[in-house]
Amino acid sequence: MLTAYLGPEGSFTHQAALSLAPQPTHLDPKPDLTAVLEALRSGAARYAVAAIDSAAGPITQTVEAVDAGWADVLGEHEIAVSFDLYRRRDDDGPLTGVVGHEKALAQLGGYIADKRLRTRAFASNTAGLSAIAAESEPGWGAVGPAGLAQAYGLRVAERALEAPSQLVTRFVLLQRKSA
Repeated sequence: MLTAYLGPEGSFTHQAALSLAPQPTHLDPKPDLTAVLEALRSGAARYAVAAIDSAAGPITQTVEAVDAGWADVLGEHEIAVSFDLYRRRDDDGPLTGVVGHEKALAQLGGYIADKRLRTRAFASNTAGLSAIAAESEPGWGAVGPAGLAQAYGLRVAERALEAPSQLVTRFVLLQRKSA
């Protein structure tokens, strides 16, 4: 049994999949939400775990899959999300921009505006971490879940960027609706 989710391991969706996915299952990381939902719709995955609502608002693709009637919600799980700022180990210059998933960047709008940072959106926060690890332009950081510095060869420059607010994202376990 396959359960598709927005990967890789360590992502917020991976954390939700560990709680939501029926056992036994094989968790199948996908590079973006479109690929997660397509795996479910095509039958390549029996289940999918996807964010459906965040502090930045509904996750349109997931809501549309449910509203269109081809995906059933089998369960829900909320995660209090916290974002750390990751930088390359050799980049000690002033922070000029951040990368991450569009919803993460929206949730951290106050932080970004206060620091007057540029932004670039990626399909996932972890894709942003990978990009920053390979980035040659100094001054950029990536937002992502805590605990991923070693996995991406980065350093934590700041913790809990959303503080003092608490951000919550609601995830759902989806199954393709039977014909």
